[in-house]
Amino acid sequence: MVGSVRLSSLARSHVVVRYDDEVPRARAAVERADAEYAVVVTSDGVPLGVLGRPQLAAPGTATLTALADRCPVLAVVGGEPDELHPDELVDLADLVVREGLAFVLVERDGLPSGVVPRAAIEQALPLDLPDGSAVRSGNPDVAALRYVCRKCAPPTFHLPRAPEGDGRPPHCRRVFFHGAMEPDA
Repeated sequence: MVGSVRLSSLARSHVVVRYDDEVPRARAAVERADAEYAVVVTSDGVPLGVLGRPQLAAPGTATLTALADRCPVLAVVGGEPDELHPDELVDLADLVVREGLAFVLVERDGLPSGVVPRAAIEQALPLDLPDGSAVRSGNPDVAALRYVCRKCAPPTFHLPRAPEGDGRPPHCRRVFFHGAMEPDA
């Protein structure tokens, strides 16, 4: 079986840009920082999506909100602790395969701290390994640690990696008014 992996070792460089920035300005920020990704956030810092260099290559001066339909499914992974245990890695790989994700966003203290591309997850764990027959280890009475907001289009996923203090599911990360996210089986 695969051993523990550090999320920080899988993460690639990124810059944080506001959704009301223009595409050329976001592209310049990515190039200036020699980053691979731009994490698009609201004015409150809530992540809306992640764009790679190819998505930012679009000509024109539209704002990033105009590219919102190009933002792939957003999956957010809690970054604490940095060590990702084998069952968490399998759970993450399962989500990546099932949803066809190109990357996941890592957050620490509610702020983007890295973008983990699918290729890095593939290197850490062969993505053909999860076969859907796996059973989540641990106490079955513990709340799910993978949530989805199906009100978002495309859906938003959140893997907090530690239960919320009050035992309730987290609220949608993209649109607060969507309310509580539902457990993702």
